[in-house]
Formats: sequence, C-alpha cells, structure tokens
Amino acid sequence: MAVDPVVSDGPIISFGKILIMRSSAKQILHVSTAFLVLVVLANPSPLRGDDSPTRSDKQATEAAKPAEKPADPKWTSLDIRAEGSWVQSLFGGDGEMKIADGVISLGFGDPLTGVRWEGDFPRQQYEISLEARRTAGFDFFCGLTVPVGKERCSLILGGWGGSLVGLSSIGGEDAAHNETMLIREFEQNRWYQIRMRVTQKRLQVWLDREQIIDFERDDRPLDIRAEMEQSTPLGIAAFQCESQIRNVRFRKIEDLDGQDTSEKK
Repeated sequence: MAVDPVVSDGPIISFGKILIMRSSAKQILHVSTAFLVLVVLANPSPLRGDDSPTRSDKQATEAAKPAEKPADPKWTSLDIRAEGSWVQSLFGGDGEMKIADGVISLGFGDPLTGVRWEGDFPRQQYEISLEARRTAGFDFFCGLTVPVGKERCSLILGGWGGSLVGLSSIGGEDAAHNETMLIREFEQNRWYQIRMRVTQKRLQVWLDREQIIDFERDDRPLDIRAEMEQSTPLGIAAFQCESQIRNVRFRKIEDLDGQDTSEKK
C-alpha cells in the first residue's frame, strides 16, 4: 500500500535517513568520549582554569624554603630602684652609694664602693648587659663580678690608672697578667655599653658592640681577687673613683659554642 508523502515547510526526510543520522551521532559521541578518557589517562593532573600550583608543587616549594631563625631570647631587667634587690657591698672604706631615677651612683671608696644583686640570677649560659661611666677619679669604674658555673670571675674596665681591661683571675693571674689584658682609653662622663657572655666554653665581652675579649675556657680555674668577695655572686664595684651604673639586664641563652647573637634592644 502506498504511503502519501508528508508535506512540510522544510525538506522532506524519510524515517530511514533519520535513523541513520541518529546512529552516526551516537558513534561520534562514543569516539569523543573515548578520546577524552585517553587524554585524562595520559595526563592525570587535574585540569585547572588557572596557573595555580598543585598541592605537590606547594609542598616542594615550602620544603625548599630555609628554616626560620628562632627568635632571640628576651632580656630581663635587673631593676634599679630603692628598696629593691640591689644592696650596697660592705668592703670597708666604702664611699656613698645612691639609687635614684634608675641609676646607681658609686662614691669614691678607699679603695672600693660597690653594689650586689640579691635576686635570682643564672650561673651559666647567659648574657649580662649594662651601661657604666666614670664621673671622677682615674681607676676602674666597672668591676663586674659574675658567676661562672661553680666558679666566678671579674671583668675589669679602666683599671691600673684608668685604661686596663681584662678578666680577673684566670689560673691565679689577674687582669693585668693574663691573655685577656688590653689597654683602652675611657672618657670621663661618657656612658659605655658593656655586654658579657658566659657559656660552658667561653667568656666573651663587648664594649659598645665591639668584641674586645673572647676567652676559650680551659682547665685553669677561674676566681676573683680576695678584695672582691663582697661582690659575689653578682656585683659591680668601682676602685678609688666615682662612677654610675644603669640599664642592667640579662638573658638566658641555649647554645654552647659561644657564637654571638644579634642584640635586640
């Protein structure tokens, strides 16, 4: 039986042609899908719309970064105030000692005037910093006595007529007779910044941020001269002169090799 053709506004397409076209579209879709699968297998990285690094890239970058330097230990002030932990040492023949406005004033002694710290303080692995000046006279204006483990030692600034510097005593030899001795001129009424570092291996001293002593400890005993006994375990004294002390502070340190650290104010 004959079938009348369908009349429309477009071209006449038979059912057979429609089936062929649908079949061809399915084949194209299957081929395209297979192609995409092959692309993904060949390149397993996720497709991104930007240039952001992958997680692995970020981990590799972070691993390549240098480790951050640990923060320097903080300073602790040894407060200078009346009725505080600084007390006058009693050497005999002491001059007047005053504490006012954060400054310790040591009067002319015969021979010594000084103060001693009676609060907590480490015996090793620490730095101590202070400022000192000589206001009258011509001998050491800062004799800083510190603990060194089970031993003790004094840093002398401006001794023997005003210019000798050194550690006293090493193996029984005082600052004038051991290898730490040096000569340095000190101006009257000028504040000097002093920092001393005590570790298991070294004793080091900086004056106005210039390192002036680097003593490597050995088997020789460290001690103080007998007349400085009143300064122990931590004290500051002046010999036949007038001097002032301020901004005394300390910090604990961990490293043992005596390497310097940048000072933070």
